Amino acid sequence: MENGMPPDASPWHRWGRTLAGQLAAAAGCGGGGLLLGLCLPAEQAGLQQLGLPFALALLLLRGGAGLWPGLVVGMGWLAWREPGPGWAGILLLSASGASAALLGASAARTRRGRSKTWRGAGLPGRPALLASALAALGRLFAMLPAHGQASAQLLAELCRAWLGNLAAVLALTPLLLLAGMPTGRRLRPQTVFAAAATLGLALWLGVVADGRGGDRALLPILLILPLLWLAFHGRLLLAHALSLAIVASALAGVRLGQGALATGDAGHGLLNVAVLCIVQSATLLAFGVLLAERRGVERDLLLAKRGREAKAAERTRQLAESEARLRLMADAAPFPLAMNRLAGGELIYANARAEELFGARLRPDRPLRVQDFYADPAEREKVARALLEGRAVRDREVRLRDAGGRPFWALVSCELVQSGETWYVINGVNDISERKRLEQSLQDANAALRSHLREIELLQQGLREQALRDPLTGLFNRRHLDDILPRVLAHMLALHREVAVLMVDADHFKRINDTYGHRCGDAVLTALGPA
Repeated sequence: MENGMPPDASPWHRWGRTLAGQLAAAAGCGGGGLLLGLCLPAEQAGLQQLGLPFALALLLLRGGAGLWPGLVVGMGWLAWREPGPGWAGILLLSASGASAALLGASAARTRRGRSKTWRGAGLPGRPALLASALAALGRLFAMLPAHGQASAQLLAELCRAWLGNLAAVLALTPLLLLAGMPTGRRLRPQTVFAAAATLGLALWLGVVADGRGGDRALLPILLILPLLWLAFHGRLLLAHALSLAIVASALAGVRLGQGALATGDAGHGLLNVAVLCIVQSATLLAFGVLLAERRGVERDLLLAKRGREAKAAERTRQLAESEARLRLMADAAPFPLAMNRLAGGELIYANARAEELFGARLRPDRPLRVQDFYADPAEREKVARALLEGRAVRDREVRLRDAGGRPFWALVSCELVQSGETWYVINGVNDISERKRLEQSLQDANAALRSHLREIELLQQGLREQALRDPLTGLFNRRHLDDILPRVLAHMLALHREVAVLMVDADHFKRINDTYGHRCGDAVLTALGPA
């Protein structure tokens, strides 16, 4: 789509749209210049040059150079209405005006593409200077035959034409461009009051005040202060409109011969108005550029701040999710888990199994310390020293106690971690009281078993003695003799040693048994055995 026209439009429709655009360009340029010329004294009209700001604004708003035929027609009509120039001058004036508008619009669009502040300022000064200078040169060459060799008069005419063009471009074009931009805010009471007061003061200075003495000629310049105040508060369009109203009131005063800028000569009065217009418009344009740059910087800072806040929020969310996952994992751990500060031992976290094991809950109003749950305080100091030396303790058996004072054995594993400037201890606790009880039962059973084994060994030794010795005398019996005698004889034979075998017979022993009885005989045998 080009110029708002669908690609499948009929040729007649495209021709109609093009013709309507050309007629709008000619009407805007010619009608605007004619309307503005009514504000000037009859001998200072210069209608052709006054159509330049409308042509420039139309090109800038439309963004294309296809309107040049309509601009030439409008500029030519304004030049035809001026007294003095012939057909050659009319063609030169219309061509120079249209060329100035095209060149200024092209420069403005190029600058707009490079600067983000173009739309906020309304129009930069460089395209306005270029367009007004080109239009003034065209007017100079068109008026050259009428003035002949009067170079001073030509120079004055050139300066007057350039100032008129520049003032009109700077005053009207930003206003026409900013008029199509949304403000987005309602007028506040103080803004309305400032605008009304400025307008009333401009009417008094422009039409009512007597400026023939020259002592009030600088007062209209001070009206730039409320205009800057309005621009600073984001009312740049209103500031440009008030600037145009100030210039219009000054022009009306010059036409009527009244006001602070009116003098006896209408040309000098118009020069004062042009200077006032240029000063106000250039100041507002420069201030608009600064404000646009400031808003751009503020917007970039705001976007950067929002970006940082979004990143911080995302990081906070990730940290919260990570903390929630860690807490969920710790809460769901199948063993008691607790966390305390290394300095002081204050507990800051305990899962449900730890609270159940120790019979206590963490509460903000009642802090708990890890050393309160050690049965032996010295054991806690040993664990702390081991942590400081090796940063970790693995499967250490310690004697703990719960909140009620019940002691129990536990297998403790600790890890030393740092967060910021604070050191923390993560504790994993496993109640091994049942294991300890089973170990003690096993030790007691082993001791009883060893005692029974010793008794059995003693009994076995006694049985062996009873099998090898005579129970009455304690001497080895024949069974032992049959067992050991062959081995002793074989051993001594191998050593070539002699062996003596002593046989002792108790004489008349039968007489003792027969005379004194077997009990007395047993006593005699018992006495003879050790001998």
